[in-house]
Amino acid sequence: MMILGSLFFLVLSCGITELGGGYDSKPSGGHIWGGMDSAHESTPGLHTICYITALDYQKGYDWRLDQAAGSVKCSLVVYADNIPIMKLPVGDEYEVSSNPDMHRIVDGHLYTDFSTDEETVIKKDGRLQFRYLGRESICGLEVVGEDVYTLGQSREGSGFSFRKNGDIIMSRENGYVMGGLINDEDSLCFAFYEQITTADGPVGRYYASVAGKVSQIAVREDIANIWDVLVMKDKVIYIASLVGLPSPVVFDGKSMTAHAIPVGATVVSSRIFYHQDTYVIEILYRYSNGKVADVLYQNGKVVATFSDEMTVSALDVCNGGVFCVVNPLPSGYGGSIYCSGEMYQMPEGYNVMGTDCVKVIDGIMYVGLSSKDRKCPVIWRDGHIDSLKINGYLSTIYFRKSD
Repeated sequence: MMILGSLFFLVLSCGITELGGGYDSKPSGGHIWGGMDSAHESTPGLHTICYITALDYQKGYDWRLDQAAGSVKCSLVVYADNIPIMKLPVGDEYEVSSNPDMHRIVDGHLYTDFSTDEETVIKKDGRLQFRYLGRESICGLEVVGEDVYTLGQSREGSGFSFRKNGDIIMSRENGYVMGGLINDEDSLCFAFYEQITTADGPVGRYYASVAGKVSQIAVREDIANIWDVLVMKDKVIYIASLVGLPSPVVFDGKSMTAHAIPVGATVVSSRIFYHQDTYVIEILYRYSNGKVADVLYQNGKVVATFSDEMTVSALDVCNGGVFCVVNPLPSGYGGSIYCSGEMYQMPEGYNVMGTDCVKVIDGIMYVGLSSKDRKCPVIWRDGHIDSLKINGYLSTIYFRKSD
């Protein structure tokens, strides 16, 4: 890991100014230097590859406002240990989006999704994998062998589909995905709910899909609302509010754990984060004076509390430790970086774009930070800050063990 860290610092310090933003060629499937597989060849002797994706705009363009979104020249750039290995043109004509939630690195390859007026388009390393009718937001993408599985929520409202290489495995015209897609020992799992209209009003029905088999989740009759559900191969975990009980309750198999919140506060939302057989509960609640606080719980105990109008933007769990970044809600506040018990002040004028810019590898925390003041984006690495010389923002950090 020390070798990786040294290479990381060396290349960042030199900068990559020749990328410069913008892309002048016609649609051609992308501009690739060596391709994603070249990352293994370019880092001999290393067993962990650090991938970074970034959006790079023309010099002088204010990407924060992005008033010309979809038509302005910009590039989606992929780095492997900060060596640029791929550069794709971004825009409607290229069917590649600048949205940080519409691209991800999976098993060392770049997958992008894009919605046309009628279709959803999935590409791998800039080349078309498949497309299908229906405009969907991709909630999860997993690769098993040579097959690509997607879980997509309709952009038109209710309804979703679970697909293999674009072909439908399961779909619902009335349903909403809860969380994302989890690969648990090659069993693909996810949760969803449907609303049923009754004489007493709408009632939610919750379901687990495991390896293509769907079963209804049995919930108690006194549950007022289920905030989030986590489905694994042999376990279902959900967090819910019960009638007459202000504290949300986590149901994990046969066990129930109430997570106390301040007297008079109300729950705004709650999520379950899962990684490496560990899950963390996030509860966002509002005080009676209108202010909000964000609390993380692990094993029923409070891990961290973030007040002053700050909320968790990105989170990772590693070896039982919790690592996250909190962005401020009002622009006047500064953000913070929480590193398994230690709190650091986020560099002034920076925040996190998207939800995939926090990763922990070999005990070292990496955070991709983007400037609010048109400065270069930076990597925060256990308190050390290195700059990437582009006009744009970082969207993904991903680590992959090489062969």
